[in-house]
Amino acid sequence: MKDLFTIQTESGQLWLDIKAQLDAKDAEHAAAIAAKDAQLAALADQHAAALAQAATDQAAAVEAAKLAIQVNLDALVTAAEAAHASGDLDAIAAVIAQARSYTTAARRAKIEADLASAQAAAADAAAKLAAL
Repeated sequence: MKDLFTIQTESGQLWLDIKAQLDAKDAEHAAAIAAKDAQLAALADQHAAALAQAATDQAAAVEAAKLAIQVNLDALVTAAEAAHASGDLDAIAAVIAQARSYTTAARRAKIEADLASAQAAAADAAAKLAAL
């Protein structure tokens, strides 16, 4: 069996042509890998931007929910004052029942469900980003 040096020596120009072809293929593969790496980096940037936007949207939703609760509580106070001024016990009871929806276990369960949903969405987004 001939060694590599003997094959190179006997092949002459053919060996140089083969080496040039192999070098060209290596360069093509390196360029393809670089392009895929750039594509993955772009996707990672898109996912990071999407996660940041989701966090911003979630924060805005929390602030909107806080504002809505404040508006509702303000309306309850106004309704309670009017019911008290009129001496209408049924209206006072209705205001108390409405106020309980903001403070009872049902409200806490809704908040916990919303939090679990937000955490699941964040975990899903993180898993997608990690899959890249």
